[in-house]
Amino acid sequence: MTMKKQYIILALGAMFMASCADEFDRNFEVGRPDNLEQYAYLSDYQPLKSYIDQSKYPNFKLGVGTDAADYAKQGVTYVVTNSNFTETVAGNAMKMASCVDDNGNWNFGTVTDYVRSANEAGLSVYGHTLAWHAQQPVKWLNTLLADKPVPVDPNAPKVDTWVEQLTNGDLEGTEAANFVVREPGQNDVNRITDGVGVDGSRGIVVHSHDNPANAWDTQFFIYTPDHAWKDGDQYRFKMKIRADKPAHASIQAHAAPGAYQHWTMLAGGYDFTTEWKEVTYEGTIDASQAGANGCFSIAFNLNELTEANNYYFDDMSWEALVHAAAGPVLYWEDIATNGDLEGDDVSCFFTTEPSTGGPHASTIYDGVGMDGSRGIMVQSEDNPAQDWDTQFFIRVPEALLEGTKIHVQFDYRADQEGDADTQAHNEPGAYQHWACIGSPHFTTSWQHWDKEVTVDGSMAGGAGMHTIAFNLAKNKKKTKFYFDNIKFEVEKESAGGGIPQTPEEKRDTLIWAMGEWIHNMMDACRADDGTLLVTAWDVVNEAISGGNADSEGAYALQHDNGDPSNFFWQDYLGDIDYVRTAVKFAREYGEKDIKLFINDYNLESDWDNNKKLTSLIKWIERWEADGVTKIDGIGTQMHISCYGNPTTQESKKKGIENMFKLMAATGKLVRVSELDMGYVDANGNTVMTADMTEEQHHQMADLYKWIIQKYFEIVPVAQQWGICQWCATDAPAGGGWRGGEPVGLWDQNYYRKHTYAGFADGLAGK
Repeated sequence: MTMKKQYIILALGAMFMASCADEFDRNFEVGRPDNLEQYAYLSDYQPLKSYIDQSKYPNFKLGVGTDAADYAKQGVTYVVTNSNFTETVAGNAMKMASCVDDNGNWNFGTVTDYVRSANEAGLSVYGHTLAWHAQQPVKWLNTLLADKPVPVDPNAPKVDTWVEQLTNGDLEGTEAANFVVREPGQNDVNRITDGVGVDGSRGIVVHSHDNPANAWDTQFFIYTPDHAWKDGDQYRFKMKIRADKPAHASIQAHAAPGAYQHWTMLAGGYDFTTEWKEVTYEGTIDASQAGANGCFSIAFNLNELTEANNYYFDDMSWEALVHAAAGPVLYWEDIATNGDLEGDDVSCFFTTEPSTGGPHASTIYDGVGMDGSRGIMVQSEDNPAQDWDTQFFIRVPEALLEGTKIHVQFDYRADQEGDADTQAHNEPGAYQHWACIGSPHFTTSWQHWDKEVTVDGSMAGGAGMHTIAFNLAKNKKKTKFYFDNIKFEVEKESAGGGIPQTPEEKRDTLIWAMGEWIHNMMDACRADDGTLLVTAWDVVNEAISGGNADSEGAYALQHDNGDPSNFFWQDYLGDIDYVRTAVKFAREYGEKDIKLFINDYNLESDWDNNKKLTSLIKWIERWEADGVTKIDGIGTQMHISCYGNPTTQESKKKGIENMFKLMAATGKLVRVSELDMGYVDANGNTVMTADMTEEQHHQMADLYKWIIQKYFEIVPVAQQWGICQWCATDAPAGGGWRGGEPVGLWDQNYYRKHTYAGFADGLAGK
């Protein structure tokens, strides 16, 4: 078999069963045949995994990053992986966006095939990854956070409003999502063209062909992907049309473009002439047009004329009749956080007590709320000088201006009977007005306070009211006051966009989504008898930002960076609960001995003395501070380079060595999770594979050997998880990951490289 043919087979992922492995020209076991003097020695090396001394390093796993779908075909990827490695890691298949689509549909078929195939071959599978901000089903997750429908009074007056469903209907912009063109052999979603519209403006031109088999061989669709037209929906439509030759076009109702539902739509069809004309139609969608899930498209069949022709479209409008409430809809939004006091957040509650001063964050106590739940307790003392010597504050994040309506509710009692006044403050303690929501009378039994008021100018002050202050020393006796189930609602209005979810609602929804995701992933990784086949995971991936250090010197977690393709769970769950929640679900839905790692990059950073790693270690201490959350190990990605500048290379090696020492000192499992290596020359330029010298290849081999030996030297045997080589072969030019770089142990034709020898020698301890 020639090298050319071999490459074609590998590129196509030819399907060979393991039993047929001997049919391969096993290039991956030899060096390059075109340079025997330099590469012949590589043919004497054994498979990589044979160099691991399992008696000395019994826990060590040698992994490789694998394309799961390609592995499941049991072709060359399957054979190379099984021959050389003891563990396999899916590059992308086990990430959330690979398993959950934009509509929240789950598909774990690739995962299950991959995991079972590897298990049958005797390999362990390492799970990558459960919680991350990248490669998430962003559209679906954002729909979970969308505004709630506005509650509408069914008796309120309604107005009929025509609402345009097309964007860029005049075609003068660039947005073309509502317009789809299909010509024989071509599917083009954007055919907006200069000069083909009315009076030389922009328009859409569609080209039909001679002698079509069907009238629908050429079609133009007007498409509303975000609006499903249902049975009974009223609409009105207009557009301007012409053609080079007179012709008739029939018009159909489709779901998505090409998904036929009914033979007639609009007036059933239009005649095109060589002059521009406007056509209009007003009608009602019927059940046949709507189908089971709604009509999304109007389809114009442009091949009724059997001659080639050009059809032109411009100034399109497709409006829906919406029956809406007259004027804005008013609703109440609770803006106090943790009002039931069952959580730990006290950002909305403050206290001043003679014994502790204040205002300071209130303390939530177990058992002092209604029915033995959690609540806030505030202690006054005998004979105070002023009624406000003891105070409780409800502080909300919004500045409440004059005219704002507020609705405040809470449950309250005291161990001594007495009155209390309420005041309007800006920040707690920054008095603005003597009267606010009235004067509750405390008794020894629980009562419910319910008051609606409008903020006046005195209450709002110049900057707005943030706080209600309760003066609790009015009875002049040492008394304990109790509060629970606090609501602070503000009247808002919506013109139809919906009611924003509260932070608590978003948090609860995302906790549900994360639980569903992890539960389904774990189930996808089980054998028929229910045994979990994947027992080690990157539970959280790339959490640390690499900047914005806090008061303890730890880098902040990553947060929203303006990239709409990312979804940062921690923005909604919080820096602490984000990780604790993922760990909780992984242990709940996995086996009891499951191993969970935090995986991150740049932990070997010499430029900041490994500060990203020390920050991660500090964060792990915080996550584990509840005594429940347990993180078993740390994964260091190590997407590194070998440097031709000796000074730079020495600094990089010190960073790597210090990293292993810091990781070992944690007592946790240590895993090199995504090792690959490029080359940077003495001038600081990245060198592509095609430009590499033999000397540079050997330098890379020496660095691989050094890294592996340092791992064995520094990391205690009991903490060794293993090393995963992320790229088996060099990256193709233009590839998505380190394109064109010499990142592999094999070249693209699966011949061994010098780095293979360096890796093997490192494993063997030579």
